[in-house]
Order: sequence, then C-alpha cells, then structure tokens
Amino acid sequence: MKVTSIRNFRDKATTYFKSNEPVLVTKYGKVTGLYLPLEHAESIPLEVKKELLEKFGEYLSRTLEARGVKEEEVIGDFEVFKKDRRRR
Repeated sequence: MKVTSIRNFRDKATTYFKSNEPVLVTKYGKVTGLYLPLEHAESIPLEVKKELLEKFGEYLSRTLEARGVKEEEVIGDFEVFKKDRRRR
C-alpha cells in the first residue's frame, strides 16, 4: 500500500487510478482517505455498499446544511436539470 499526501494524490490521481495498489491519503500526517482500486465492483457485499451509501448521505446532508441549502432547492435544481437534459 502506498501512502501519499492529499496534494500529491490530487496531482498524480490518474497515475494512481491506473495502478492496482491501494493508496492511503494523508493531510498533515493524518489519514483523510483511502483509494482502493476495484477490479469487480459488483463483488462488493451488499452490506458494505449500503454502509458506504449511508456514510456518503450523512456527509452530503451535513455539507448542504452547513451551506444553508434546503432539500427543496436540491430537488428543484434536479428537476430543472432533467427538463434541460430531455430537450437536448
């Protein structure tokens, strides 16, 4: 497993994405993320997928709340996007 800074990961992301080796991403010496390449994403157990989705939903909810974005605004923006996409 490689260990790299978040800045280095950002700058060399395409190189890391082409590799089959996991990468531990750090910021100021603390772990901030993990890149885990998957050959067969469909082989991830359903419970793991559910947990990842739940964690992402919690993160997204906190981020939107911190920015003062309401659920109705997100839904409205999505509806506009769908209408625009259909016109193309």
